[in-house]
Amino acid sequence: MIDARYLAFDAVVQARSFEAAAQHLKLTPSAVSQRIKQLEAELGQVLLVRSKPVQPTPAGRRLLPYVAQLRLVEAEAGRALAGGDRHAPVRLSIGLNADSLATWFLPAVRQVVQELAVVLDCVVDDQDHTHALLAGGDVLGCVSTRPDALRGCAVRPLGVMRYLCVASPEFCARHFPRGLTRQALARAPGIVFGRHDDMHDLFLRQHFGLDAGQYPQHVVPSSESFWAMAAAGLGYGFVPTIQIAAQLAEGVLVDVAPGHAEDVALYWHHWQVQSPLMAKLSNAVVDGAQTALAAA
Repeated sequence: MIDARYLAFDAVVQARSFEAAAQHLKLTPSAVSQRIKQLEAELGQVLLVRSKPVQPTPAGRRLLPYVAQLRLVEAEAGRALAGGDRHAPVRLSIGLNADSLATWFLPAVRQVVQELAVVLDCVVDDQDHTHALLAGGDVLGCVSTRPDALRGCAVRPLGVMRYLCVASPEFCARHFPRGLTRQALARAPGIVFGRHDDMHDLFLRQHFGLDAGQYPQHVVPSSESFWAMAAAGLGYGFVPTIQIAAQLAEGVLVDVAPGHAEDVALYWHHWQVQSPLMAKLSNAVVDGAQTALAAA
């Protein structure tokens, strides 16, 4: 069993209070506090800021990923001891971007999830920010654009996701009759995924001198609805080619900026020491991505 002091620490961080953690653990707040004080004394570090809500200190945040791994090892040990079909599913938390989730990720992990009775906790964020989820202990692995490994982690290349700037033919005829011009782009509504999505901004700034706020834009935080909005003639934006191959072939969507595809290299990050289940999932992610995506 995992050390009760680490359980108490993790419970307080998750609940953000000693009282709520005590209820979850079926202990008194005093008992929870005592266990954490013992852990802090042993480690020689203050792990929690006793505020409302309770927050982990920098040392506490560094400890969280290791606590998450301890929980996973404990779950897998229980499964191994139970044997047969009596074991409960093991939850694996994964950080990834919405476009990967909507395209290659689920086919990549489908067999592992089914055969090994895994349940996934998918935490979706922009691919430039998912590594922070791993560093903070929120996930056990993540899809990221960061090529260098975090401390204590390993990184493996996945491939390149290519994005095209697309719109419907009707939208292009209405807004870009003379092609992409600075004047037309200042009026035509773009489509962006959310506050972390800067691909559109960077494209217009680099090629047309338009800064954010100098053109209208829809905000659509859904990968599937994003390209559907473009197909409906409501805007233009960058969409992964593997997501809209059929629409491009049928002419439902067209490339409005030929020669200006945006290639995003993706990487899989995970802790160097992995549990057996997590190692199998990692291998499935890498193999599936390298099959679906272009080589870096």
